[in-house]
Amino acid sequence: MPSLVQLADTSLPMPPERARALATRGFELRTVKGAGHALHRDDFDGFTASLEGWI
Repeated sequence: MPSLVQLADTSLPMPPERARALATRGFELRTVKGAGHALHRDDFDGFTASLEGWI
């Protein structure tokens, strides 16, 4: 099943090695540059832009 993981630019809960592990399992990863943990509140435009082509 296709799955998208949206990441903050710097994310403590999702360090790069964990993100790479998800990517190797088939998850699509997209980063919202400059956003923190609350992507949709920190950068709503970047959040919605990262959904382009997905939904």
